[in-house]
Amino acid sequence: MEFISRDKSARMLLVFLPIILYFFLAFIYQKGALREIPVAVYDADHSEISRKVVSFIESSAAMKITYYLSSEDNIEDFFLNHDEHAVFYIPRGFSKDIYRNKPTRLVAYTNSSNIVYGNILYREAAVISTTVSSGIILTRLEHVGINHNEAMGLVMPVRTHTKTLYNPWFNYLYYLVPGLMTVLLQMFIFFVATRAFNREFTNGTFDELVRVSQNSAFQMLLGKGLAYTAMGLGIIMVISLVFLAFGIPFMHLEVELLLLFLVLVVVNIFLGFMLSTTLDEEIFALDVAFFYNSPAFVFSGFTFPIFGMPFFNSTYAQFIPYTHFLHAFFKIYQMGTPLHYIIPDLKILAAFLIVGFVTSWVALALRLRDKKVKQTKMVMEVVS
Repeated sequence: MEFISRDKSARMLLVFLPIILYFFLAFIYQKGALREIPVAVYDADHSEISRKVVSFIESSAAMKITYYLSSEDNIEDFFLNHDEHAVFYIPRGFSKDIYRNKPTRLVAYTNSSNIVYGNILYREAAVISTTVSSGIILTRLEHVGINHNEAMGLVMPVRTHTKTLYNPWFNYLYYLVPGLMTVLLQMFIFFVATRAFNREFTNGTFDELVRVSQNSAFQMLLGKGLAYTAMGLGIIMVISLVFLAFGIPFMHLEVELLLLFLVLVVVNIFLGFMLSTTLDEEIFALDVAFFYNSPAFVFSGFTFPIFGMPFFNSTYAQFIPYTHFLHAFFKIYQMGTPLHYIIPDLKILAAFLIVGFVTSWVALALRLRDKKVKQTKMVMEVVS
């Protein structure tokens, strides 16, 4: 613990950065869902039906009409010098074609350079098109004497009823921020643990560590492991404060969540120790840690499903503990599943822990043996 308190970079990674970054990330996404995306409308028909379509666009919570195009505007060049993300084009003769039973089109030009905007706008355009089409057919059927209920059965013989589970609000604050906070937790702990022992070699304080631990590799690992776990627990508390401060809902399985977080922390501590005890060069060890951890967020399946990745990427993802933590985390955090549902993930994380601990213990034991052999030789040389 003394090493952590004396090391500025350790204090930065374990104390200041988590507090600053976690609350900053939550502030960025505090609106949660995208609302009032600016869009433009080009109504070339100027009919009652086209005005109805425009009113549907305006009433959408996801969109806001901020520009009306005229015949002088060029739709193809519109996005180059405007902030709107979509143009809804209602062609001339739109209503006449409808009255003549001819198929017509509501054209939506979307700027999908940002896939998030593109998906939302496509969904809204599809909803508006379906609503308008159904309303027109319903009106026609009622005009020929079919009552409203029967007409609805003809217009929509099969209705889709969706029930969105676990994040029905499609809220980025509830989905993205917890993921970012947890992957940063892994990286903070891993990077600091990677410097735990080789920094002792570099600073010449390893002999003091040997004396305090009574020449025991196990006690070295246990002592440093407990210190870093305590700091990791502090970061977990910061995460819980962000959840409470920004009203991020969870399934109130606090004990299960705390256990899972502690497992992640301990696993990354000993994987970091593994690098720290086997690689003398601190900078090289940090480079390896960065190379190993940097793909964690992408390869974990958080932003893109693992089954859709190439074989190498999907295989590499299985060798990153965050992949298995994230799978278990969303089961508890959003689904509220009992603990036994994440036992397979905990077993895999336990395997990471065993590899990290055993490798670190063997590496330290070998160093202590070599150190004892050197001391014995020195004593013999002095005696002789």
